[in-house]
Amino acid sequence: MLHWTTRPVGWGIKWAEKKLPQLLQGERAPYGVYPFFELGGNVRVAYGLLLYHNKFLKYNHRIRLEALFGSKEYNDFDFKYSIPAFISQANQLEINTSYSNDPVKSLYGGNNSALADEQLYATEEVEGTIEFQHTISSTTALSVSSRYRNFDITDTQTIIDDPLPIISEQLKGTTSLLSLGSSLHFNFVKGLPRTVRGSRYTIGLNWNHSLNNNQFHYLHYNLGWEQFLPIPFLPNSRRLGLKTNLKKAAPLGNKEIPFFTYPNLGSSYDLRGFSSGRFRDDGSLLVTLEYRYPMWSFADIVFFVDEGQVFSQYSDIGINDFHTSYGFGFHLISTKGFAFRSEFAFSKESSRVILNINPNF
Repeated sequence: MLHWTTRPVGWGIKWAEKKLPQLLQGERAPYGVYPFFELGGNVRVAYGLLLYHNKFLKYNHRIRLEALFGSKEYNDFDFKYSIPAFISQANQLEINTSYSNDPVKSLYGGNNSALADEQLYATEEVEGTIEFQHTISSTTALSVSSRYRNFDITDTQTIIDDPLPIISEQLKGTTSLLSLGSSLHFNFVKGLPRTVRGSRYTIGLNWNHSLNNNQFHYLHYNLGWEQFLPIPFLPNSRRLGLKTNLKKAAPLGNKEIPFFTYPNLGSSYDLRGFSSGRFRDDGSLLVTLEYRYPMWSFADIVFFVDEGQVFSQYSDIGINDFHTSYGFGFHLISTKGFAFRSEFAFSKESSRVILNINPNF
């Protein structure tokens, strides 16, 4: 029924592709300026600009600048400079810097926390990263990175005026962190523009140490697996996508882990039906299943279920401790692959509308 009720729209799009190709088959210029906006959150609406240049200098370096303005207490600036073919064709170097401040963030707690446990805090963050990427083979890549982050955890007039409690004084303050890390990526997927079969694997490890005090010293590692399976007896474009991800933070010696770097669940990439950062602890485990059905040549309709939990020790993981979110959405597909997604996610606590230019996986 879904297939046939959408056919008239599909026929109209195919007619437009033939008669009006300049409207549907245009290419983005090598450089430009675009407006963008953000909806939701505590500021409700924020506006900004995207500036980019994909052929900067004669070496075709890439520059990308995003500036988002919500209020004097909510802003976000990101700058990325990419150098392809760094030293050799198999390498790439990326330099990223960012600044953001947010007047209201929520801290709930562990896997059994309730909405009534919500506490508020505000942040101001500065970050700088240098990442070296090396392509080992057509299926394997290695990345090595160094990152500096400065977090200022405080309160603002916005949360002081809010009836919800504020985090304790011992959690506030400024922390500077130095991180050194590496990750190994294996990519065996097939299909373009749609990924129809194959798998991806990620192994990552990061060492972290606080620079302005001797309080924090810890490791952070993650394991990821993504699998794509075409449905038997149907065209390959009808496929299932499975994503599993395990993250764990472990203190070194008698040191601690800052609460704002704990693995957490609740975002547009994991438990999509829950509020941001809803569950937080030393570790997190996520399993996502999606059914992707091509509605038209350039769009998929997607049905998904997310299952996830956070934990302190591996022995705490239990089959009855998973939290569930579910929903559906629409993914736009360009000739080069994924282009945009809009999703509607639900859980027993809340519902969310997600608009994102980045794929979930």
